[in-house]
Amino acid sequence: MLSVDVSDLDQDIREGLPEFVESKLQVKSEQDGTVITFDDKSNRTHVSAPEIKTYLKRFLHSKELRKKYRLLSSDGTVKFVKLRPDQMEEEEEEEEKKKGKK
Repeated sequence: MLSVDVSDLDQDIREGLPEFVESKLQVKSEQDGTVITFDDKSNRTHVSAPEIKTYLKRFLHSKELRKKYRLLSSDGTVKFVKLRPDQMEEEEEEEEKKKGKK
């Protein structure tokens, strides 16, 4: 089981998150306010927290929000954190440096 704090996400973005993860992994979700809890659908399969976190990142990427949000995790909880404008600029600079090396 993994709890995801989505309080920093906009309401319209927040709504599509559980469906996206459920379509990719064998998990079910419950939403209580701004916290979404993901749990295994079946006892036979086990979905780990890192797998769920990967699909949370893919969700951000699919919505073109990867440069605006970060995922912080601790003790079975993941939190979406909105980056400050200066942090967003640093992300873009780092990405351009990576592209330049290729």
